[in-house]
Amino acid sequence: LCVPPCKRYITSGDTHSMCVVCLGAEHAMSALEGADCPHCELLPLRVLRSRKALFEEGAFSSVPQGAGPASAGAERALHSWGSQMDLLEGMETGDPLSSSLPGRSGACSEGSEARTAATSSQGTGSSLHLSSSEEGDLESAVEEPLPQSPQYEELLEVVTRAVQKLNIDWPAEEKAAPQKSKLDERFLRSKPPPPTRSLPFFPDLHTEISRSWGRPFSARLFVPASDYYSNVVGLDERAYKAMPRVEQTLASYLSPGVASSLKAPTLPSKPLRTTSALVGKGYAAAGQAGACLHTMSVLQAYQADLLKGLAEGEKVDLEELQRTADLALRVTKETARAVGRSMAAMVAAERHLWLTLSDMKEKDRVFLLDAPLQPSGLFGDAVDSVVSRYQEARKQAAAFQSLGGCWASSYREVQKLSVATRAPPSRDRGSRHSRPGSSKARPDLR
Repeated sequence: LCVPPCKRYITSGDTHSMCVVCLGAEHAMSALEGADCPHCELLPLRVLRSRKALFEEGAFSSVPQGAGPASAGAERALHSWGSQMDLLEGMETGDPLSSSLPGRSGACSEGSEARTAATSSQGTGSSLHLSSSEEGDLESAVEEPLPQSPQYEELLEVVTRAVQKLNIDWPAEEKAAPQKSKLDERFLRSKPPPPTRSLPFFPDLHTEISRSWGRPFSARLFVPASDYYSNVVGLDERAYKAMPRVEQTLASYLSPGVASSLKAPTLPSKPLRTTSALVGKGYAAAGQAGACLHTMSVLQAYQADLLKGLAEGEKVDLEELQRTADLALRVTKETARAVGRSMAAMVAAERHLWLTLSDMKEKDRVFLLDAPLQPSGLFGDAVDSVVSRYQEARKQAAAFQSLGGCWASSYREVQKLSVATRAPPSRDRGSRHSRPGSSKARPDLR
């Protein structure tokens, strides 16, 4: 149930302590704009859209009947951010919000919430089933695209000014014209989708990210410069530095011949161990980027507080603000490099998976694993190099084979010539069938 005096039921799976109506329309709209609500983050996107659509249709626009400050308090609570204290103080004497509301959507929402709560005592399975069906009903209530978010508009305005200041290339995107259909409406106006534009590509950041793309297989994982910003307290306990190891019991069950109680569990074959090492390398690099984000967040929050104090007229050290900005830029560089190392390790792992399908030499295998990362393909131009190597090797093998054939034929000719020029042995006529290598002569039987 919702907070008294409201008698509405809260949908199964919703961790809010208040129902949709008591949370208000602003809460439903802010949840889709990225507001920091831990309860809304657990809900699917279709549920958040459905909740916003219920308020847009006017199902909950009317305030429960009442007189005096109670009705005003209920109205404020209905359209507030969702403060529980304001709701309790403003609706102590008012009528419950679960009174009959006009409109189809209100009755549908109230009935669905009541059905969900009434059947929740029958078991977890039925409750989950009704919850999913309710989400489907709420999702079908809205099919129109969402209006453009104010946060997105503000982002575009600031980014536009930043692009002009930094002189960054931001080409306009060519959008295809919408295809007309004979099934389009003739008289009713349909809302067009909100215009969106891809944000600009920052070449300087890409330079930092792609630093390790030249040799993705042999690139160093730990760089001393990045350790200054990624050395954060508690990284080992929170699995930032390395991927968690497999449990000993599960390893003994999956691979009993390799698992040992004295050593850490390992995979049975070398290709599997190489793949695991590359994936672990990418995970560790991503953990370094996450650790750098902790340092960057502290600096940016501190910088925001300094700017806030400066705007409020407080005395702020300008040099401190400048140092904070430069340190944040340094952490941004190290974060980008760590992300690039993680991407390079993932590419090397994917290459290794494909190379395990061939019987290639180890030298060529390492050459392909360490080939520069290119967007055109997984192996890039290294494929042509390896193919040319194979063709050259085949030509050499064919040449050796032909030379070997010539040597064999010349050797046979020499043997024939030596036999032809050799004087025949002196033997009787009857001994022509004797073996040439035998030392004993057969007796004359005439």
